Amino acid sequence: MLEKLIEQLSRELSMEDLITSTEDHHYLIPFDNHIEVEAVDLEKGYLLKVVIGACPQQNAESFLLKTMEANLFGRGTRGAVIGLNEEGKLLTLSLELDYNSSFQDFKEKLEDFISVIDYWRQEALKHQ
Repeated sequence: MLEKLIEQLSRELSMEDLITSTEDHHYLIPFDNHIEVEAVDLEKGYLLKVVIGACPQQNAESFLLKTMEANLFGRGTRGAVIGLNEEGKLLTLSLELDYNSSFQDFKEKLEDFISVIDYWRQEALKHQ
């Protein structure tokens, strides 16, 4: 099902040559501002994930507290979750979508996801 959503998205945004598949059920969707969203087909849904950027070294504790508050009930992330990569150096953003999502819902959630990425990149820069 994700494959069909990605195909429709690529046609609608004229990105047929830009979206790549790294392996079965994994897609890389490039956007402006060096944003590359990974879309993964899961057993019961879809996962969107991206690297926001480096975790600020200055005032890291206050910044991470701010991200935890944003994660609380998804208020500051529009339902996505801010986390850290395995090394704890890069901020990540992840969003799970229901398997039965319509194309319109998928597209709107992706747009929100991109907005959240932009916002948190700016916030990370402010704290560096």
